[in-house]
Order: sequence, then structure tokens, then C-alpha cells
Amino acid sequence: MELEESAAVVTGGASGLGRATATSLAAHGASVVIVDLAESAGEEVARSLGDRVAFVAGDVTDAAAVESALAFAETRGPLRVLVHCAGRGGPIRLVEKDGTPGSVERFESLVHTNLVGTFNVLRLAAARMALNEPTPDGRGVCVLTASVAA
Repeated sequence: MELEESAAVVTGGASGLGRATATSLAAHGASVVIVDLAESAGEEVARSLGDRVAFVAGDVTDAAAVESALAFAETRGPLRVLVHCAGRGGPIRLVEKDGTPGSVERFESLVHTNLVGTFNVLRLAAARMALNEPTPDGRGVCVLTASVAA
């Protein structure tokens, strides 16, 4: 995929795999938009990576926030790359150490972020990419990641 003059969105780009991905995409000529939570280090990371990288605060489960980030990315070039690294992990217990049932609310929250958030970002980015003029490499690419933490 030719990255010059293309926009790339990296969810969860303020740390870990997302940050490394944003760094690499920018080094290869993409205009990168990091989407991460407002309380993340996204602003500082974007500044540290230079003019090719910007930060937009947003929760991947919030359709309006994702649409806003994607629209901003399209001001920087045609959206041709999505790398979805946003996610949450942590232990979920069926039974707590004191014998009480595990938290269904915590489980639902993790599923909402990791499953619903992934579907939300993918559907919104893919719909925009489908409108791109095709290149020899296609209209765009979506990469979904996971970790053992999830």
C-alpha cells in the first residue's frame, strides 16, 4: 500500500503496539491520526512524532467520536489505512476469592470495548474507504489487532 499522501487512523495509538504502528506509518509517509481516550498520552505522543501525526480524543465505542476522528483524518488525505489497536484487558473472575460471583458489569464493559468498539471502528472506516478511488493496491486496508491482555 502506497502511504504517501494517504491518511491512516490508529486507534489506541497513544501507547504500546498502537504507538509503534503510528510511528512506523508516519516514517513511511502516511499522515497519521491517533485516536485514543482523552486521558491518554495521545497529545504528547502526536507532538513527539512530528507534523505527520495528530491526536483526536475519542472512545472507539462512541460512533460520533469515531466519525469525527475519521472526518478529521480525511482532511489530511484519503483515508486508506486503519489499524485498530484499542482494547482493554485484565482478569475477569467467575468467582472472587471471597466466594462472591464475579462482576458481570466488568465483563460487559470489556466486551463492549473489545468487541463492539472493534466492530464500530471497522464499519465506519470501511464505509469511508469504499468511497475512495481505487488504486492498484485497492481502496484501503483495515488491520485489526489483539493481545493476550484482551
